[in-house]
Amino acid sequence: MSKSYEQLVKRVQKQIGSPKAQSEHCVELQRQPDEAPEDWARMLEDLGTVENVTMIPLDDAAEHIRLRWNPEESMA
Repeated sequence: MSKSYEQLVKRVQKQIGSPKAQSEHCVELQRQPDEAPEDWARMLEDLGTVENVTMIPLDDAAEHIRLRWNPEESMA
């Protein structure tokens, strides 16, 4: 795993784990200018394999997405 990908994943995990995101079961994520498009695409691919997670693109390039999850479904 590349260092740049690890940094991206840590940033996204921090956003997902924020109190606001946890209470709303939703977070908006956007690729930062210093993050490689390949890393971003890989992360989206990885997130796409997680059950009960929905990704909603907010732009044509999918560099700005809304991530929603349903904790009740994941515990069923």
